[in-house]
Amino acid sequence: MVSLSRLRRAATALLVMGTLLALIMPAAADARPASAACLGTASQKVDVAFAGSTGRAAAAEKACAKKPNILVVMTDDQALADVKYMPNVRKLLAQKGTQFTNAIDSFPLCCPARATFITGQYAHNHGVVGNFWPYGWYGMKDRGNILPAWLQKSGYTTALIGKWLNGYGSLDEHGEIPKGFDTWRGLLDVSAYDYYNYVMNQDGKLRTWGDADFARNLVKMAYLQVKPGFPRPGLTDVLGLANTLFKPGYWGTEEEKNYSPDVTGTVTEGLIKDQAKAKKPFFVWWAPSASHREDVATTVLGRPGRDPRPPKRYEELVKKYQLPKPPSFNEADMSGKAKKLGQTLPLLTQAKQDQLQLDYEGRIGSLLAVDDHVAKMVKLLKKTNQMKNTVIVFVSDNGWLQGEHRVPGDKFLPYEESLKVPFILAGPGVPVDRTVGVQVSNVDFAATLLQIAGAKAGRTQDGIPLIPVARNEKKTAPRALGIEAPSPLFLNDTLPQQWDQPYTGVRTADWKFVEWKTGETELYDLKKDPYEINNVVGDPANAAIKARLQGRMKKLTSCKGKSCTMKP
Repeated sequence: MVSLSRLRRAATALLVMGTLLALIMPAAADARPASAACLGTASQKVDVAFAGSTGRAAAAEKACAKKPNILVVMTDDQALADVKYMPNVRKLLAQKGTQFTNAIDSFPLCCPARATFITGQYAHNHGVVGNFWPYGWYGMKDRGNILPAWLQKSGYTTALIGKWLNGYGSLDEHGEIPKGFDTWRGLLDVSAYDYYNYVMNQDGKLRTWGDADFARNLVKMAYLQVKPGFPRPGLTDVLGLANTLFKPGYWGTEEEKNYSPDVTGTVTEGLIKDQAKAKKPFFVWWAPSASHREDVATTVLGRPGRDPRPPKRYEELVKKYQLPKPPSFNEADMSGKAKKLGQTLPLLTQAKQDQLQLDYEGRIGSLLAVDDHVAKMVKLLKKTNQMKNTVIVFVSDNGWLQGEHRVPGDKFLPYEESLKVPFILAGPGVPVDRTVGVQVSNVDFAATLLQIAGAKAGRTQDGIPLIPVARNEKKTAPRALGIEAPSPLFLNDTLPQQWDQPYTGVRTADWKFVEWKTGETELYDLKKDPYEINNVVGDPANAAIKARLQGRMKKLTSCKGKSCTMKP
């Protein structure tokens, strides 16, 4: 609770100096430090004159002169619903900040989503429309023109710890230090997905955890996905290379001290501690592998059990968590979905449902490890007197389907569990204990961090800053948001997950319209049918809605910059 005395001391008016600074600051948001008034661009420092006295104005202006630190915690493949099992995230971030409960991914797939995070653009603009060659990290154009570089140019010390974009390090089994980073702790693909055996590039030098040979072979395995000109590797190529690199029945070592989310979390904490007396603000991005599958060891090499593995301290605890089974779980009738989904997604057998339960236990366990480190980071920020000047962002790269619509674990698809991601902001200038229900997109995230940092983008931004939305949701104009998957997940049809096929679509607060590359269409009334079971595209009563949304979709598919902000 905010005290009345603090409320009285908060800023209460806007100052007009030359031009009107039209920041949206409702009364409920006044319970924030005076320094919060300058959150945004450097020109907004004049707002400190709210302070009520010359002394307070001077103090507030001094606070404005120091840009806020930014700590990003980005999980991997986390379902929005999983946040309920992260008590520290809920108590220390959501209750101390603003939680966006209707945040969606424009393209719910690892590399395109992360590319959107560092560019502020839809995939059709940044060009990363897949995880693998000719896309992925090495297929991205203008790779140095990204958010960390913009923040670095603005005066930030920057760092990445954990997973970068797909393909990183697998071209040369080493990896570079991407432009814009002062400190680099990047995990090499695909060792990044093994929770006990992996390779990290530490400012240009390699270090391994677990079985070094096994970890390096995981990186060699990843070469299939990045080799330029490779003729679309198929299942035979994948299994052939795996048989060459790995011994049957061996999946590396499993020492508790090497658990990846713990290791990368501890490294992040060390960097935060080192910044305590730094003159420059920091941008620290912690990207643990949790709760992504462990891929090669399980999918290719057949390791049994939970996927991913929880930390050993939670192996017993996670047994109590039961896989959610909403009405869309193991959907009985798929006739309303695209034919490819019905053809490739049979009813889940009991064995597959049992595996999903095991995987769910592992996923929650891995997120509990992340939650542990969120608590440690907040405690450390407080101990080093950095908390009051640090904005913390909690987000996942994309969502996760786990049995809904018969999908046995995946993202990519345009359904709610895949699209929706947790997005939480906490820190100076962010309203406390607020929930925002208006829909926002991951194309907004970069613009939001740029506003917080008072930095300029090097690319045209397709999204909008969300601080004004957090402060006054009611004054936020509703938008139609684009969703797109311009390319299939795998170019070779001998590989699994052939349901992951190209589509474009549009989502509003009430409706979702999707058009597959085949020409098949789906329309869902999200208010009446939140689980997307009944495709009502063929109902004549919805003809006008379909036509309107189809028109919005066509414009969003090629939009750029301000033209991407569109009425529903």
